[in-house]
Amino acid sequence: MASAQWLRLLIDAGPDFFFLKDLDLRYQLVNFANAQFFGYNEAEIIGRNDYDLMPGDAAAACQQSDGLAIREKRTVITIEPIEGKFYETYKFPLVVEGAVIGVAGIVRDITERKRAEEELRKNRTLLSDMIENSGALICVKDREGRYEMVNRKWEEVTGLTREDTIGKTDEELFPGTTGTRFRQNDHEVMESGLVVEKEEILEDKRGKRSFISIKFPLRNQDGAVSGMCAMITEITARKEMEEQLAISRDRLSRAEIISRSGNWEFDMESKTVFMSKGAHRIYGTDNTVLTIPEVQKIPLPTYREMLDGALRDLIEKGLPYDVEFRIKRPDTGHIVDIHSVAEYDPERKVVFGIIQDITDRKLLESQLLQAKKLEAIGTLAGGIAHDFNNILMGIQGYASIMMLELEGTGHPDYERLKCIEEQVESASNLTRQLLGFARAGGYEIRPADMNEILRESSAMFHRTKKELTVHGKYEKDLPTVEIDRGQIEQVLLNLYVNAWHAMPAGGELYLETANITLDGNHAAVHGVSPGEYVRVSVADTGMGMEEETMKRIFDPFFTTKEMGRGTGLGLAMVYGIMKGHRGFVEVRSKPGHGTTFTLFFPASGKRIVRNKRTAPATVKGSGTILLVDDESNVLRVTKRMLETLGYTVHAAQDGLEALRVFTSMKDSIDLVIVDMIMPKLSGSQTFDRLRALCPSVKVILSSGYSMNGEARQIMSRGFAGFIQKPYNIATLSQKIREVLAKPVAEENKTRRKK
Repeated sequence: MASAQWLRLLIDAGPDFFFLKDLDLRYQLVNFANAQFFGYNEAEIIGRNDYDLMPGDAAAACQQSDGLAIREKRTVITIEPIEGKFYETYKFPLVVEGAVIGVAGIVRDITERKRAEEELRKNRTLLSDMIENSGALICVKDREGRYEMVNRKWEEVTGLTREDTIGKTDEELFPGTTGTRFRQNDHEVMESGLVVEKEEILEDKRGKRSFISIKFPLRNQDGAVSGMCAMITEITARKEMEEQLAISRDRLSRAEIISRSGNWEFDMESKTVFMSKGAHRIYGTDNTVLTIPEVQKIPLPTYREMLDGALRDLIEKGLPYDVEFRIKRPDTGHIVDIHSVAEYDPERKVVFGIIQDITDRKLLESQLLQAKKLEAIGTLAGGIAHDFNNILMGIQGYASIMMLELEGTGHPDYERLKCIEEQVESASNLTRQLLGFARAGGYEIRPADMNEILRESSAMFHRTKKELTVHGKYEKDLPTVEIDRGQIEQVLLNLYVNAWHAMPAGGELYLETANITLDGNHAAVHGVSPGEYVRVSVADTGMGMEEETMKRIFDPFFTTKEMGRGTGLGLAMVYGIMKGHRGFVEVRSKPGHGTTFTLFFPASGKRIVRNKRTAPATVKGSGTILLVDDESNVLRVTKRMLETLGYTVHAAQDGLEALRVFTSMKDSIDLVIVDMIMPKLSGSQTFDRLRALCPSVKVILSSGYSMNGEARQIMSRGFAGFIQKPYNIATLSQKIREVLAKPVAEENKTRRKK
């Protein structure tokens, strides 16, 4: 009895479940832990089966293993999941006098163990994946240096498979000095027990490659070194980059020379300034490292306080250091403009930056700013000249008609009208100068020889100014240039006159031509294309100009001459005409050392075409003309002029009206005269519509602008002629006769016959 009580106490004391079942698998005994699991007391469990106490799936699993133990009379071990937990069961048959009377079992909760095993499995899988997919070569060796494990990267880099590697030493895998060197490094790690990092070289059939290896010892449970592990990273690309970096540094040094730049570094603790060769070259110094007193000797007119403030703001407030200043080089005395950008490194306590000599850039920026300003003024001047020419057209037209009517009558008004016409011509010359400045003054562009033009124009000028001595230096085989000769002669005449005014007591005038090639930088500043150019220089030995005067010489109406000796449009016209010819003008001058104007013309190489000039005479004619102009005064006076010449005239005040007239009577219209600038439809658009209605129509383009820019583009599309306002009746009659005399297209002849 005492033995049964002790046994009961024993089975109730443990955490494991204990039970006995009969052959019907009904519980005959359960311990305290098992009863607690079911949530009943022992009395409530006795006589029940598993289906009475557990879910069906769990009960079926339990009874299946119970039955197996009874049938096969052996211990059955299973792991059974019940309600989210795992239980390990040991079931064995109860045998009395050789007969099985039931089944007994011990059940242990192994949920935590299963979770730990799963976590360990995951960690091992993760570690294995990390090793296998690492970007580094990873290998493990035993105490004798034989490989025990390598990853996939090892196979990729060495070309050796795992089967070729495992169990072998470095001497066997890498014969010669390479294997011996690897073995020596491994021996150092295992003998010292320390982590060792080394750069190693591997030479094989793939060539010479560089690696960084980190090797550390592996220890057994006793702490003794049992082997080693190595993590090896290829640095061949990095080594090549370091070599390229060294080459780049050398190139950078050479680039500083070419780009006229340099770098510098100010050490705040040592109070010294390091400068690269390029920086020393810009500052005009010859030391490698400068002290603060030496730096302060560099002349910085009016800029030192500004630079000190910018440096303080960079260090104390972190504000950007991006400054421009001017120095006077101590070695040459030249003034140099400098642009500097710097950063501050608070850890090293240094300020480092770059500098660039921008002297030439500042000069080019100044020239570009001047060009932009004159461009804007030129646009305004061109518009004014255009409108003024329309006004002059009315005066010129009526004067021409009246003079034609009074010619040969001896009427006293005839002479007065001639005076009016002369004043109109004078005003027209003024607008021509404005158009020249506005780059709207081109007339007829033809290939020409600048040597010939320079010789002829200077000879003509010299005949009236004997107090000057003219010297010529003309390059042989000079390419032709495409110019309007009259305009360029006007440009040269203005330069000659300016030189004469600068030498009131006489002096020397030097003329020179040359063929040059403009590079991209020089051309870009002046808004022209790089390439071959003809250079024309006009230099005098006169009084020269101050810098402030030079900044304004191309401004319209600016003059240094006394009242009545100039309009201030001469050099403005020079500037505009040169731009209109896709060239430009430069000027150099210094008080007391004369002035040089240099003209640049794009070289052409085309054959020279000689101009034929004839004096205009009034020629009457017959036919029907469609006149189109949005200015009512121009429309009226031109209509009168045409009618006086004998033509039938239909007038239209805009392009749309002109199209309506032309559509209704195109078979009878011999000529169309159309203004270029009009509302609704421009002269260009009107021309396109007329050509669509009748491809052979003859059209004269009329404008207050001269034939350049848009007018030249339109003319190239098929206009029969161009006439610039203001024109007199003789010029108009000649232009009409010239256009009507041109051959009529075949389709026009066919239309006439019909």
